[in-house]
Amino acid sequence: MVRKSNKKGKVDDIRVLDGDSNIPDPSPVPPSGEATGEKRLVDLGLDISTSCTGICVIDSKTGQLVKLTHKKLVKFEDEYEKADNFLSDWIDPSWKVRRIYIEEAAKKFTPGFSSADTIMTLGRFNGILSYMVYQLFGVKPIMVNVRSARSKLNIKIDYKDKSSSTKDKVLLHVRTLNPSFPWIIREAKTGQFKGQMIYDKVNEDMADSWIICRGGMLLNP
Repeated sequence: MVRKSNKKGKVDDIRVLDGDSNIPDPSPVPPSGEATGEKRLVDLGLDISTSCTGICVIDSKTGQLVKLTHKKLVKFEDEYEKADNFLSDWIDPSWKVRRIYIEEAAKKFTPGFSSADTIMTLGRFNGILSYMVYQLFGVKPIMVNVRSARSKLNIKIDYKDKSSSTKDKVLLHVRTLNPSFPWIIREAKTGQFKGQMIYDKVNEDMADSWIICRGGMLLNP
């Protein structure tokens, strides 16, 4: 099933549901502590990038997904403007954040993918956002190695299989583990899938943030 928002002209607002339309509430407990008036205890996971940062919020008690979203930051000039525009509409004041998990910044070159400048920029931005969420929620972030998090979630990637990218493989795993979540799709404008509806790249950042959050919770019980 495909669902589109009422906002005109926004391809990112088209979503595909992996399943039928009768999707139950993913949380078995009253959202945001409505039953007792107490704040909902949650864990926060971030996949930090200067172009698009994935954001995942999971109920600390039940392990149920509360929020999975992203912030596109590519249009802002520098890390400071990006950081200013990161902490905005995704935060729910009814949450009480128990722990914050952030993907550990890259420490080495990846041929064809990273450079010294890229690693330094990402490391600097990672530090800026880490401090900002610490100041906002009063919780010191825990750095999580993404491979360790995948291992805890039993997500195994066959790197010898070149039929699809690692990011595609990871997204498939996370979609399988979250079948009711409405992942974002868009129409391909170029390439071999031109004219077809495909999963938007932002899903990869969202999937990574889920791995960091849920994997972080399992690594730090």
